Amino acid sequence: MICAVHKHILTGGPKRLPCTIPPLIFNSLKFVRQLHSHDENAPEDEASAMPEKFFQILNQIIEALSIVPVPELALKLYLECAEAANDSGLEPVAYEFFTQAYMLYEEEISDSKAQVTAIHLIIGTLQRMHIFGVENRDTLTHKATGYSAKLLKKPDQCRAVYACSHLFWVDDQDNIKDGERVLLCLKRALRIANAAQQMSTATRGSSGSVLLFIEILNKYLYFFEKGVSQINVPSIQSLIELITTEMQSENTTADPAADTYFASTLRYIQFQKDKGGAVGEKFEPIRHQVIIK
Repeated sequence: MICAVHKHILTGGPKRLPCTIPPLIFNSLKFVRQLHSHDENAPEDEASAMPEKFFQILNQIIEALSIVPVPELALKLYLECAEAANDSGLEPVAYEFFTQAYMLYEEEISDSKAQVTAIHLIIGTLQRMHIFGVENRDTLTHKATGYSAKLLKKPDQCRAVYACSHLFWVDDQDNIKDGERVLLCLKRALRIANAAQQMSTATRGSSGSVLLFIEILNKYLYFFEKGVSQINVPSIQSLIELITTEMQSENTTADPAADTYFASTLRYIQFQKDKGGAVGEKFEPIRHQVIIK
């Protein structure tokens, strides 16, 4: 039936394909998930054969978008299929869809804004995947972090790199808890944020907003609260002091949004202290003061 619909849709031509293919893909994925839930008690070979055939057809359907072309849409659909394959327990199929998405990113998506959107879609989808073995996941995460660091603008690089830290610490997956690589991502993001500050000083005569540093501080606090041992009080304290110093500097560009964000972050730290118990004890050593400008 899907094959018949596919053939009919192709007759619509390149202008209609971006509108007609996505509904076909999403409805097909809905059916595959229903099929998987019904076949959970069936023998493994029988349970996986039908979804694999569906995914092969869906791959061919997405490839039809190359005649338009709309690589951003195709990438999103590949990632949706990868997540559905993940839910169906089909690691090779999920890896193949990720490979197709990466190829599109490398070869077809050249617009800088489209790259930012695409890399965050990749990171978000990969974070939710639980089917991959160590080797396949390492390959995919390595590529994602590499893409992130090569985005055109430094702020975009920074945000994508610190987003990659979530690829190495997933709450509901005990086998994905690598504090060292979380810390490496955050340190790399800090270096990029610092480079962005230096670039702003060289080109504008001011050091620019401290917003990136505050965003990274919030990532430090997130992983600190999650129990990542490599994220400790001294590293958080050092970052708070760096932000405070930058905000008090005369060369720093005024940014009310950054001021509000930092004040909110400090209030959150105080809120955690006031909870008492284990949480309050954990946050108590962090020293901070509200900055008045």
